[in-house]
Amino acid sequence: MDLGNISIGCIGLGNMGSAICIGLSKLLHSENIIGYDVDSSKVKELSQKVNLSAASSIQELSDKSDVIIIAVKPNMVETVAREIKSKQKAALVISIAAGITLARLSEWLGDSYRIIRCMPNTPALIGEGMSVLSTVSATENDIHIAQAIFSALGKVMILPEHLMDAVTAVSGSGPAYVFTFIQAMADGGVKAGLSRNDALTLAAQTVLGSAKMVLQGEEPIILRGKVTSPGGTTIDAIHVLEKNGFSGIVMDAIEAACSKSKKLGEK
Repeated sequence: MDLGNISIGCIGLGNMGSAICIGLSKLLHSENIIGYDVDSSKVKELSQKVNLSAASSIQELSDKSDVIIIAVKPNMVETVAREIKSKQKAALVISIAAGITLARLSEWLGDSYRIIRCMPNTPALIGEGMSVLSTVSATENDIHIAQAIFSALGKVMILPEHLMDAVTAVSGSGPAYVFTFIQAMADGGVKAGLSRNDALTLAAQTVLGSAKMVLQGEEPIILRGKVTSPGGTTIDAIHVLEKNGFSGIVMDAIEAACSKSKKLGEK
C-alpha cells in the first residue's frame, strides 16, 4: 500500500521505535515521519540514521500526526495515552506495548480513537521482524496502513486479541530463546575445538538456513527426519536433547512467558 502523504508519529525512540522510523523512511518523506522521546539524545541518535521531523512534545506530535505509534514501556502507556487524548482529534493509534489490551487503550484514549495493538519483535531492527496485529475498532483502511508500516520491518500477521499473549510468548520473547540456543551451540563447538568466531558463524548460519527451510512450508519434524540418518551422529544428539526434556523445556518456557504476558495485561 502507498501511504501517500500520511503523517506518522512515533512516541518513544528506543530500539523498536527507532526500527519503525527507519522502516518508515522507505515509505514516506522525512517531513511525514515525526518522532518524540523524553530523552532528547535518542532523537539525536536516530536523526544520524534517518531524516525525520522531531517533535518537542507528545502534544505537538499528536497534532501533526494522522497515525500515532506508541512505542514506550508498558508502565508509561497510560500517561502517554491520556496526553494524546487531551490534545488530538480522532486518529489511528497503534500500540506496541506488551500486555496492554485494546480495552485498556480504549479506556485511556476514549471511544473516538481507532486502535490497533501490535506485537513486533527485535529482528525488526534488521528488517526480518515478525509483527502481529489485533483490533476491534480500526477500519479496513487502518489495517492496510498498519500492514504497510510493519511490512517494512518484516512479516505481518493479523490475529484476534485473545491470542496476543501466546504471540508474545512465541515471537515477542522468541528471539531470546533463539539467541540462547545459538550461544549453546557455539559453546558446544568451542568445547569440540572450534574457535569462538567460527563456532558462532556455524551456529547462527545453521539456525538462519533452517528457519528459511521451515518458512518454505515443510513441517520441522519432517525436515529433522531428512537430516537424521540411521545410526548417524544426528540421532545420537537428538536422543540426548529429548532424554533431557529439550522440547518440554521449550514448551514450558513459552507457557511461562504467556502467563507473564497475561499478568501484565491484568495490572
